[in-house]
Amino acid sequence: MIDLKEHEFWFVTGSQDLYGPDVLKKVDEHSKAIVQALGQASGDAGGLPCKLVWKPVVKGPDAILTLMREANSSTACAGVITWMHTFSPSKMWIAGLVELRKPLCHLHTQFNRDIPGTRSIWIS
Repeated sequence: MIDLKEHEFWFVTGSQDLYGPDVLKKVDEHSKAIVQALGQASGDAGGLPCKLVWKPVVKGPDAILTLMREANSSTACAGVITWMHTFSPSKMWIAGLVELRKPLCHLHTQFNRDIPGTRSIWIS
């Protein structure tokens, strides 16, 4: 059996440069807050069985492809969790997701909202 405590999941947020530096700073803050909240729900309390690692916000196809290749190469990375803070066109994700060879979980929710079907762990 695989010991997930020896592995990590990468948390990747998608956005675009067109929103400008102020919005992207907020995107960064929100992304880190989600990782922190999910990380606090991990361990023996029935939360995540492994470490969640925040990765810098990706804003284009080249950055996404590079990150997915890094995930494939990492022996510690067990999978990737993606979250789109602001509009992140699916077209820019195609090459990276085609390349990804690890499990993928996409969070389809707004910041500070419950994920349907789970207990609430968001920041108030």
